[in-house]
Amino acid sequence: MRRITLICIALAALSAFGAASAAAAEAKAMSVTVKETQVRAKPSYTGKILGTGVYADRVQILESKNGWSRISMASRKLEGWINESALTSKKIVLSSGSGTVSQEASSGDVALAGKGFNEEIESENRKDSTYDYAAVDELQKITVAQEAVAAFLKAGGLSGGEE
Repeated sequence: MRRITLICIALAALSAFGAASAAAAEAKAMSVTVKETQVRAKPSYTGKILGTGVYADRVQILESKNGWSRISMASRKLEGWINESALTSKKIVLSSGSGTVSQEASSGDVALAGKGFNEEIESENRKDSTYDYAAVDELQKITVAQEAVAAFLKAGGLSGGEE
């Protein structure tokens, strides 16, 4: 009888531990809050870019360090570091709603909620002659090599997120 009681207590403890572990794992789930963010090899803006996360992507936090989170993103089979400013603990769900057409979110609304334009919105805005996209087009052509970013941070005495 005593052995059965001990087995029941052990099973109850294991069950409680499993539930707590599952709750802790869910508590570590976060969402990307920016249009696009880089997933890097180390917790630094100078870290090699391994891939990208986009608005509403769900990630699992593996660890945190100096304002960076090491994440696992199952949807993209990606693991690396994202600056915590690009993450929220809220679950972001992209949905146009279930009401009438007049109540639903347009793709433009969803894009703006993601803090960025999509191609459809930009195309519509380009039709309006009051917008001058020449400077935007020139800026979009600019790329900066990771080595140049690292040199800039070093020259300015900035850490880039590293210790």
